[in-house]
Amino acid sequence: MKVKTTMLVALLMIVSVVQADEAEQWEWVVAPYIWASDVELDASISGGGGIGGKVEFRDLLDKIDVGFMGRFEGRRGRWGLYLDTIYADISDSNSRPVGPGGPILGNLSSASSLNMQLWEAGGLYQLSAPEAAVRIDVLAGLRYIDMDMAVKVTLPGPAMTELDISSDTSETDLMLGGRAYGEFAQHWHWTMRGDYSFGGTEGVYNGAVAVGRTIGETGRFSVDFGYRYMRIDMKGTNRLGERTESETEMSGPLLGFAFTF
Repeated sequence: MKVKTTMLVALLMIVSVVQADEAEQWEWVVAPYIWASDVELDASISGGGGIGGKVEFRDLLDKIDVGFMGRFEGRRGRWGLYLDTIYADISDSNSRPVGPGGPILGNLSSASSLNMQLWEAGGLYQLSAPEAAVRIDVLAGLRYIDMDMAVKVTLPGPAMTELDISSDTSETDLMLGGRAYGEFAQHWHWTMRGDYSFGGTEGVYNGAVAVGRTIGETGRFSVDFGYRYMRIDMKGTNRLGERTESETEMSGPLLGFAFTF
């Protein structure tokens, strides 16, 4: 997998500024997740196919698929660092009538696929006291997105005009966000996270809520389940040099397992 050098440099810089008392020990968390995400892709092309103007197509991808998410986190005192990744590989095709449809205007058909890799490296700082009932972290870092979108749309009519909205775009954003978590019963906990990134992309919105239960006497293993939403707005260029825009929404339940050591 391709990860920009800036991501690794940022992670090394975060490690160098993490400070805590010598009495504090590092605590590490490895948390793989399964994200059963419903994916919707809306795309548009400017000046597509020589027809001029801007043509928009809605819901080119609209299906339930499974994405993988994993998180690695280290904390020492109030300071910490983390690495987060998402991978999704989805394809779909559909056909829909235009106007009366059928033999009059025919159908608009599309074949779409989306391969997305997302890497996020950052640092965190706990604002609240360690013994507080609700603990709050502020998050800051870089988010790298590699979006390989292949979309071909066939317009209805005798000419059967085909538009190519495909693009392969990689961007790096600055990410800022926050996270809150606490316990509401013995062995049970909750977490909430929200963040926004910008810079290379046109904006990425991300939010998640989850509840979890620790298992075992040591409390080093937990199972978490919740819901996550992410929206990615990006611009790119297809093989003909035409400008494309895409809005990808991913939302659905997630199930995770966290190992603390």
